[in-house]
Amino acid sequence: MSEAPIPVGIFYNDDRSGTLRIPDGALETAIWTRLKLAIRTRKLEHRIKDHEIYLSWSDALGVVRELGSRETQKNLNFRFRPEGVAAEKLRVFAFQVRNTQVQRLKLGEILSPEDIKNQLFTAGFTKRELKDFQLRDLSHLLKLSNGANFSVPGAGKTTVTFALHMLTRSVGQHFIVVAPKAAFQSWIEIVEECMEKSAPSKGSEPFTLLTGSKTEISESLSSAATRFIISYDMAIRREELLATHFATRRTHLVLDESHRMKAGWHSMRGAFFLRIAPDPVRRDILTGTPMPQAASDMESQLDFLWPGHGYGMEISLGNSPRDVLGNLYVRTTKKELGLPTIERHFYDIDMEPGQLALYSIVRNEFLREYARSYSDKFSEARILRARRSVIRLLQLSVNPVLALRSMSNDEMTVDSAIVDRVLEEGHSSKIQAVIDHAFELRRKEQKCVIWTIFTDTIQTLVSSLAELNPVFIHGGVYSGEPEDIESREGRIKRFHEDPDCFVLVANPATAGEGINLHTVCHNAIYADRSYVSTHYLQSIDRIHRLGLAPDQQTHIHIYRSKAPPVIGSIDMSVSRRLVEKIRNMQVLLNDPDLHELALDEEEATDALDYDVEMRDIMDLISELEGTAAEVPPENL
Repeated sequence: MSEAPIPVGIFYNDDRSGTLRIPDGALETAIWTRLKLAIRTRKLEHRIKDHEIYLSWSDALGVVRELGSRETQKNLNFRFRPEGVAAEKLRVFAFQVRNTQVQRLKLGEILSPEDIKNQLFTAGFTKRELKDFQLRDLSHLLKLSNGANFSVPGAGKTTVTFALHMLTRSVGQHFIVVAPKAAFQSWIEIVEECMEKSAPSKGSEPFTLLTGSKTEISESLSSAATRFIISYDMAIRREELLATHFATRRTHLVLDESHRMKAGWHSMRGAFFLRIAPDPVRRDILTGTPMPQAASDMESQLDFLWPGHGYGMEISLGNSPRDVLGNLYVRTTKKELGLPTIERHFYDIDMEPGQLALYSIVRNEFLREYARSYSDKFSEARILRARRSVIRLLQLSVNPVLALRSMSNDEMTVDSAIVDRVLEEGHSSKIQAVIDHAFELRRKEQKCVIWTIFTDTIQTLVSSLAELNPVFIHGGVYSGEPEDIESREGRIKRFHEDPDCFVLVANPATAGEGINLHTVCHNAIYADRSYVSTHYLQSIDRIHRLGLAPDQQTHIHIYRSKAPPVIGSIDMSVSRRLVEKIRNMQVLLNDPDLHELALDEEEATDALDYDVEMRDIMDLISELEGTAAEVPPENL
């Protein structure tokens, strides 16, 4: 007679975590070992006490999904037994898993464009007519229980998502958007741009900004309002309040620029959204760059959309994101928007002698420290030191005086003759070329935006371009009203409206989102670039987006410092890594524009959240050692 199956209790706790419990006498059984193995293999945050395992509820769902088949339970001689609230939550979860698996492979009946238009018209959505590609994406998303919109900037992700909200909302349901502050204005304006004031069922209700103290936010959420917008930073500061709200109020939760949670459990914002993921009745993510560094960037975003379904795990095991996602996302490309193509220009500039000497010193120290021992298993402290060295090399490639200052702060010894030569040279030849280029465009009555990743370099450029009446944006510039000339919005307004303001100098990490420059500016100059593809791609989209005239040329000018092959250039390493990251997104999104962008970069290669990955460091070492592989001819 076979032994009775071991009961494994599943509990949903008051703090929205989960508990897996086996009987006292079952610690030596196969299922206890298998439970611990499943958790540790997936590197889940957990705590084991006696015969109980405590972990997040979404992770508990993942373990149940992995081990919950009848065959597995039979082979390991156990039965999952959900208790209390956990029983109903698991029933809902099982339905969601089955439903999403079907949606992933084949969508059900899709609403026709006319049906969507009619429903929106009835809801009071009459002031903006959706374009064909927006109707297509909306129809697709309506068939998904949760959705991902990976469309390019300018394709109207905000409009499509707001229309989705109008068609899926129920009485009393809340609609909460988490977004960068730069995106607030787009969401605030969308209601007036789309809805009649007399729209039924409070359809024209404006967004309520969630900011201030815990009490103020609590009062807003408890008011009669149903639409809210909050920044990522504020969401983390009020995470317990929001977590309780999501657990107790039907909520449609949207993450705008969702790649900001890509670090998952390794960051505060990622951990928060993964922890509360099972609670909102619908979740949507919006980003034009879902995997800015690597396929692993998708893991946490998929686990947020479909907690416990295992899609993030499939990515971590090396499965193609495109195969994993199937039909679970939409993407409108620039080709579909009908935008004119971009003209990209690369300028490789020789370093000045003093700059090259200083660069060589830092390059040699970097190689001595890391070349013979680089490994994916670097300690966190060593990776941090390596990243600092990479940032210093990036500084040296554009602004050696800035780098010299930071080196002196770090008490790094540099020969006085080299210091004198660097100071005597002043601007690097690359910076001078950028300055000359801006003046040349001014003579043609053309405005330009200059991108650089360093705040001090922004100040250098603003000072040198004073005759062109420049404005600048970096992390220290606050958001405010357009009438406030010192605010981010006021500076953008001046760039648009002042005919004598010919230059905007900006950091793509802080100004690469939420601003539109395409009506007045058609030249972007890159004094330098980081390894982060998101910053590069989104900064391009500031001047290349929907609304351009069919015959309008858009020019991207990329400046790179050149060094002798025996020394190697960090700018060439950045180019190479950006190609790889853009190619990876191209495969996922089937986007011909990304193909062209990567192709241009590849052809040119032959001639501080900086987010530097280990593979970026390894590629840089190959560049500096002179062992970097050339781009294969088949990729050209």
